[in-house]
Amino acid sequence: MKKLFFVRSGSTCRMLRILAAAMLLLPVNLQPVRASRQDAGGKSSLTVKMKDATLSSVFAEVERTSRYAFIYTDDVRPLLDRRVSVSVRSATIDELLSAVLKGTELTGRVRENQVIISKAPARKNAAVAPPSRLRIPVGKSSCRGR
Repeated sequence: MKKLFFVRSGSTCRMLRILAAAMLLLPVNLQPVRASRQDAGGKSSLTVKMKDATLSSVFAEVERTSRYAFIYTDDVRPLLDRRVSVSVRSATIDELLSAVLKGTELTGRVRENQVIISKAPARKNAAVAPPSRLRIPVGKSSCRGR
């Protein structure tokens, strides 16, 4: 009569036990990992205290201590050399931006974890003058019809 099963040696048996244990632990390791963010929903509290610092150094400090990244174009870069003093404690990113960008021609928008710094739209200071009356030269015209 033929044997249908393989004869197991000691090392093969040990390897099968390790494989069985790995198969049992695999579903445990595939469970989704959930982490709660302390600053979920943009409600993170920022504390920044800097005196006579440039805007770019203030933004760099916020990037270093929070999850926010600042984005700006090359035309905004020269305006970031402006010196400001800021002292905020447990403030949101919107409160920090309004304190830092007050009195500048810059504005900040927050989208998820990115802060977009751009030039503020130009305001119309003077009332718009009514358009001058246009004089259209009227030549001799004739209209003939049936």
